[in-house]
Amino acid sequence: MIWRDAAAILLSYGLGCCVTGYYLVRWKTGQDIRIIGSGSAGARNVGRILGRWGFWTTLSADILRGCAASLGAYGLGVSGPVRVLCVLAAAGGHIFPIQLGFRGGKGIGVSLGALAVFDWRIAAGSMLLCAVLYLVSRRYMLSGMISVLATPIAAVVLGLPTSSSVILAVWAGLILLAHRKNLFALYQGKTHSEGDNPYGDGENHD
Repeated sequence: MIWRDAAAILLSYGLGCCVTGYYLVRWKTGQDIRIIGSGSAGARNVGRILGRWGFWTTLSADILRGCAASLGAYGLGVSGPVRVLCVLAAAGGHIFPIQLGFRGGKGIGVSLGALAVFDWRIAAGSMLLCAVLYLVSRRYMLSGMISVLATPIAAVVLGLPTSSSVILAVWAGLILLAHRKNLFALYQGKTHSEGDNPYGDGENHD
């Protein structure tokens, strides 16, 4: 039913909007994470401000929010393509949270959680590909973005409906858009420190 589809998508977006990093840093320091460091509300930038515990707390909470979005979609009994739309909505909420003026994080943690519940094979494959590429290249950003681009291809290989693959392609585009500054820096060769500690002060950004 249409109301269930709409409810699932709105729920996913709302969960995505609960940007953990922003509220955690605001609580601990009174500062706006979006004007500190890389300007992102993601786990890596939080880690630069609060250290390892901030990084892991933010990442864990982001993943759990993504899981909750997909679980909510399952609970409402929506179709497969709508569940993929919920993955997109959760990522969109994290990147463009309405209550924060549409300025949030980069959507990776939330997306990982949502994808893991939607189809664990896609999430596991993406993580494995990222790990292998990183071991070969030692380029965190490059490895991650290639893995993102491979996600809709994986959906096709796994036999998901064409509509789901198309939605995942849109999701991949959204993630790349959120990382556009990082990709531009990578293109310019300014990300040589991508192997640095993610909670440290390296040049790589969230």
